[in-house]
Amino acid sequence: MTLPTLPLGDSCSLPEAEQHTIQKLWEAILRCEHPSREALLEIIPSSIQRVKGLADALEAYPPIFEERVLGARQRDLATLVDLLGQATDANLEMFLPTRALAGRTLVMAELNLWRLLSYVCEEICTETEGEPTPVKDQVDDWLHGCVFTRLADDVLGSMAMDEKLDHDLRQAAVQKLIYVWENYLTWAVRDFFPLLQATWEARRSIRVSVGTLLGASEIMRLMQAGCDPEFVGYFSHADLSNDERMAFHEFLIGVTTEQIHSLEELMESSGKSSLSPVEAQKALGVKVALEDRGQVGVGAYQFFRERYLQAAARRLRDLPGPKKTAEEYVMMYFLRQELATPSTS
Repeated sequence: MTLPTLPLGDSCSLPEAEQHTIQKLWEAILRCEHPSREALLEIIPSSIQRVKGLADALEAYPPIFEERVLGARQRDLATLVDLLGQATDANLEMFLPTRALAGRTLVMAELNLWRLLSYVCEEICTETEGEPTPVKDQVDDWLHGCVFTRLADDVLGSMAMDEKLDHDLRQAAVQKLIYVWENYLTWAVRDFFPLLQATWEARRSIRVSVGTLLGASEIMRLMQAGCDPEFVGYFSHADLSNDERMAFHEFLIGVTTEQIHSLEELMESSGKSSLSPVEAQKALGVKVALEDRGQVGVGAYQFFRERYLQAAARRLRDLPGPKKTAEEYVMMYFLRQELATPSTS
């Protein structure tokens, strides 16, 4: 049987470091004696080529502001800020430029490629002597990099839609969004928002103990797992609002404010000073920790989206509780700091 060729280099749209991981996995498959080795070797090249096709389609769309004028219509940063201010969570995609939509599709295609490769890693031994990081861990990192790109897009998009924010802050968020949309092929959260990347990485690596619901043990585990101290430091400052405090509490415990209150009431009625994860799960009928539930990457994304949608519902109905997620509050702080710092360019 003639082995298929691995389409890397110019035939692949992924960055060089990610191609290196795929090459190492390919070599591991060649060394293995898995009964489905040929099928594994067949599916990887075709999957890479399909992602490359989407990357080529993305590049066929012009930069966001290349086509600025159409008759009496004009497109620039100000008009885009105004446009996104009309959007809601119910209709945001109807307002996005096609390049942004194509980029989101590409990110999801890359995520599913890495998910496929993670399944391959589960089938074969991928450990290579002299490799500083196991291939399986590299695949997991690239997969969650795609998840974090979608999360950063969501956080910035939420700010862009919020007309209650200062105009300068919304404009800064839209500028960041435009950079993401223009550079989906090379953009990485770790390069532009290392604070969020490190925090999300740390959060998905810790287990919630629930305990007294104060989150103290989770803070310690976050720091030990590599969470950026600035993230925890922000939620420790003296002027923190009650909404920000509750948003951080949700982030630590892993459930919404309403569910935390339900657990607090349970503890009070039962006379308990703490709860185990099993007790909390039984009381709420949901998982308290991040879990992928059969699909790698789902847990990290769902962890954010559940809190985000609940915060959006509170804003819409003017209900008590945090109106934004902890990540959104930190992004707002990050952009305000950036706006307050004079440009050196």
